[in-house]
Amino acid sequence: MTFDFLPDTYETERLKTLSVWSAFTDPDMEFRPAARIRTPHEHMVHQCISEDGWMKNMLGVDTGKPALPQQETRADFLAHYAELSQQRLATLREKTEEWWQETKKFFDVERPRSWIMLRRLTHSAHRRAQLVVYLRLLGRPVYSTYGPSADTGGLPANKAPTIYRPYDAESGPELPGPIGNPTERPTLAPVNRSLHRVSIRARESGVTHSAWQMIVESPSGPGTITLLDAGHYRGDGAFLGWSQEQLAEMYTSLNTPPDEPKFELMQLG
Repeated sequence: MTFDFLPDTYETERLKTLSVWSAFTDPDMEFRPAARIRTPHEHMVHQCISEDGWMKNMLGVDTGKPALPQQETRADFLAHYAELSQQRLATLREKTEEWWQETKKFFDVERPRSWIMLRRLTHSAHRRAQLVVYLRLLGRPVYSTYGPSADTGGLPANKAPTIYRPYDAESGPELPGPIGNPTERPTLAPVNRSLHRVSIRARESGVTHSAWQMIVESPSGPGTITLLDAGHYRGDGAFLGWSQEQLAEMYTSLNTPPDEPKFELMQLG
């Protein structure tokens, strides 16, 4: 159906929220980075009450259970939100296309249920991102949310892995830490940003060849080093005019064997 992506996304978003919550320790629950900022405890309260209100009052999805756990501990928040969000997910999966298109009251305006659900997803992601900043301030490990984090390896261009933390585990998987430069910020040393297959037309003969092309950020600016399958290098941008020996040395220093990146299916959601 047209709107299947909404419960599909809610399924993964609830797991991401639980994963971030689980990364806190019990003493972290009352951490307040500044006077006007919620603690992790208060964020969990807000998430539970806010989602419960939106689901019941705007979408008509009611679990029949209290928004908050009886005991407001880290473990109880995890168990309670996991249970209620799973029930909401099951209800949402039963809804028809017509149901998603119906308009309902969104505060002081009318909006389709599909629109309201999308806003709910982004609201939860916004709150979760605030808690990720808390984890950094507390020195806690930061696992993947939508892809690699600095703790799981950094940039995808550096072949960093995606590593999720199961919310119901005592501890998460071991994290490798940054591989190379963990962000896109300027660096004093050349950094390999991507390596991919391309088709290259030879300037002399007009023949098309297959090649590996490496996109590199360097102090002199961006550039590419292309290695044709025949073994010849070509430099462009910051590497234009470099000799074959210079290109080969730079390509080799930035590339981690084998040339061909390991094939992996992308993890969506």
